[in-house]
Amino acid sequence: MSKVLKITPKTIAFDVVLVVIVWALFALWFKPHVPSEDATIINLVAGFTALPAAGTFYFCLQMFKVTLAHQRKLKAEKN
Repeated sequence: MSKVLKITPKTIAFDVVLVVIVWALFALWFKPHVPSEDATIINLVAGFTALPAAGTFYFCLQMFKVTLAHQRKLKAEKN
């Protein structure tokens, strides 16, 4: 399996960048839903609320990569 799913510093950095982008998008999406008038509180609550959503995205991304690697391995074994 290690030949199919290569884990390098480049892939780790790519995953981190994707998760940070998703976190920022979720934080922006959650801002209008925070019941406060203070901008600092709005940013903090939206940012902390976006953490579990970004974490879920990270786990989904890893599961997708493992599933894709498994499918590629099965396809390579057939040929």
